[in-house]
Amino acid sequence: MRWGNRETPFVRPLHWIVALFGSKPLNFSYEGVPCTDISRGHRFMHSDFFKVNGMDDYLKSCEKYFLMIDPVIRKKSIVDQVTSLANEVGGAVELDPELLEEVNYLVEYPFAIRGNFEKQFLELPRELLITTMKYHQKYFSLKNKHGDLLPYFITISNVQPGPGGEILRGNERVLRARLQDARFFFDEDRKKRLEDFVELLKDVTFQKSLGTSYEKVNRIVALTEFLATEVCPEQIKQASRAAWLCKADLVTQMVYEFPELQGVIGGYYADYSGEDPEVSLAIKEHYRPAFSGDSPPSSPVGSIVSIADKLDTILGCIGVGLLPSGSEDPYGLRRHSLGIIQTIISQNWQVSLDALIQKGINLLKDKTKLTSDEIHMHTQILFSQRYKTILIGEEYPYDAIDAVLSANIDSLVDVRQKVVALSDLKKQPYFEPLTITFRRVVSILNEESDGDIQTSLLSEPAEKKLYDEYRRVKEPVENHLSKKQFPQALEKIVEIKETVDEFFEHIMVMTKENELRKNRLRLLKHISLLFSNIADFSKIVLK
Repeated sequence: MRWGNRETPFVRPLHWIVALFGSKPLNFSYEGVPCTDISRGHRFMHSDFFKVNGMDDYLKSCEKYFLMIDPVIRKKSIVDQVTSLANEVGGAVELDPELLEEVNYLVEYPFAIRGNFEKQFLELPRELLITTMKYHQKYFSLKNKHGDLLPYFITISNVQPGPGGEILRGNERVLRARLQDARFFFDEDRKKRLEDFVELLKDVTFQKSLGTSYEKVNRIVALTEFLATEVCPEQIKQASRAAWLCKADLVTQMVYEFPELQGVIGGYYADYSGEDPEVSLAIKEHYRPAFSGDSPPSSPVGSIVSIADKLDTILGCIGVGLLPSGSEDPYGLRRHSLGIIQTIISQNWQVSLDALIQKGINLLKDKTKLTSDEIHMHTQILFSQRYKTILIGEEYPYDAIDAVLSANIDSLVDVRQKVVALSDLKKQPYFEPLTITFRRVVSILNEESDGDIQTSLLSEPAEKKLYDEYRRVKEPVENHLSKKQFPQALEKIVEIKETVDEFFEHIMVMTKENELRKNRLRLLKHISLLFSNIADFSKIVLK
């Protein structure tokens, strides 16, 4: 808003400024408001002006004038009051951190008030009641020892309640009206089956270049069936059905009025429509994880639909040029990629990310502006960046993370295991010399390196010895890799180091004899393939 004729907008209008150095006010003004040493108390409870002589004096005056300016103390006061009021009716409060943080900054001096609502409203879905209280009224909900909601709420007032109870009755009246609306929408929506709403998605635009939500649903179904075939073929039918219905609640009256309930309310409507419980649960959970700290879907079917939905959004937005940049990420692509990683890891699914991405790109057909290769590249970068954030948060060495992510992220489950294995190897005293050796192998490779090794061209003892060592470790390494035994694979690869060093000491790789040079390069290329799928050693930082 703008205040009076001032040019600068404020969330709240600027009425006065107090800024002191020691006990002396600074000499400046802003937007016509001069800096002074005069402040003011709580607007309703003690609105008089008072002089400020320094920080200690200011803090004492704030107590007198009903200003609880320390947010930590204010939050503790809210928690204590809310907890006490809940205990009085044998309940416990749903202390939602997000709501607590918001309420804490809406008041200067908190007063908790407990109200109630009719028990008949408890027949509505739990999430609906909590959403109505939290998002629309900023109320805390109460539950009993079994976790069931109680017909009470607690609101935080910035004004001390009077003896007439006007504030309490006003809040109860507003909440009752909201719950009556919610019950009306709930009853009206259930006059149809959930599947009846799907056709209406043809009139809902998902994104102007990517078409309607109905088109998106069709892509989600195709991606879901593709993924389900790989990870749980016995549940393809349920997964496909859940994908078909997952966006149907977007056109219900309930979600129109309470958008925070999308997905959740669809799950309830699926139950009332007689859908398979697996389908209902998947619809309810497919938006998860929806925020930092949120858990992934609990079921395989929900996880598949969640991945398909998020991946379609990522690929579609990247395909039309809506790449995240800086703090700009309007479609939440970073959050979606993080959610996919967390979901796949939680289910421990060995699924090809490359194959999933390519399937999703193919489904978008002619809707994208970027080429298939460009979309694939940007998507891989996005997933690498998000995975790096996760692993750094788990305090693995950043260069070990970079080395693994640069090598291969096709299996998201394998990435963490490779990082763990490489991080452990980094602790060994021989790791740095090993890194130098492997870097030397990779750095010399060029386009002549591709092809089979011709054993007839191996004439020098050092190259014959290296080839024999390669043959000796190749099968055990590949066996370990096939079993996802990355620590054991790395331990076996280490055994070839000394022979590689000896090879470089005695053999001129880049000889002028073409066939000999190519053969030596191919030998080194085959050796690099032993470890290149685990880590890119060029990313390791040497001391």
